[in-house]
Amino acid sequence: MEKMRPEEYMEKLKEAFETVLPIVQDVFPLDVMFALTDTEKFRAYLPGKEVAIPMRPDMPIPPRSGIRGALDEMRTISANLGEEVYGTAFKSVSKPLRDESGQAAGVLTLGISLKNQQILDGAAEHLAQSSGEVRTATHDIAQTATDLASEIGTLKEIGQSVVSELKKTDDILRFIKEVSENSTLLGINASIEAAHAGEQGRGFGVVAKEIRKMAESSAASARQIEQILATIQNRIQMLDDTLGRCAAQSEHQAAATEEIAASMEQLAESAAEIKSIAKLL
Repeated sequence: MEKMRPEEYMEKLKEAFETVLPIVQDVFPLDVMFALTDTEKFRAYLPGKEVAIPMRPDMPIPPRSGIRGALDEMRTISANLGEEVYGTAFKSVSKPLRDESGQAAGVLTLGISLKNQQILDGAAEHLAQSSGEVRTATHDIAQTATDLASEIGTLKEIGQSVVSELKKTDDILRFIKEVSENSTLLGINASIEAAHAGEQGRGFGVVAKEIRKMAESSAASARQIEQILATIQNRIQMLDDTLGRCAAQSEHQAAATEEIAASMEQLAESAAEIKSIAKLL
């Protein structure tokens, strides 16, 4: 079978280009453009809605373009072009074509809009930055909660120490009560002896009366002290219970914030993966 001449081969490619690529463009999920060249000039062009370059059929191939590089090196060349070049950012992929004899026949170029990539890349960057800030904040909160739990533990120990010291006052109160009781007995005995002594024991009776008053006053004071100490013990016990609950809540908060920080780490990793995927678009 006779091989087609280069011009015939290019006409076949142009016919296929004009027949198939508009359909591909319609079903492609991103905005794309297509261009077909021979070894010297453009032969067909299908602009996208936003991705477009100022060209016309028979326009020469730019000397330092990806198309010229693909022809010279006979390999697929990709490049990202910013908005400053043609007004919209897109990724250019130029694939060299060979004729039936294996010689360079031209280049098929695909231009893919980078608009979605830029949006996705910006969102990923913002997500990475936000997750980093949240991660730092949660680490700080977790550390604060841990420190708070430690401080509460110290307060709890102090409260328990105070309760222990207060219990030592029981011996002092017991001694005061014993003194009071003995003083009362001493006053009663002194009154009896004063009564037996008659007129000569009158002064002794006054002393006995004062001893009884002192004993009653000591007993009343002991009861008041006992009540006060009991109240203090109850309040300290309530404080101890409250501190215990606060310590448990602080520990729970520290654990919860550490879990949040771990989630933020995963979120940051996901943001990096999104950026990697965006670069493939």
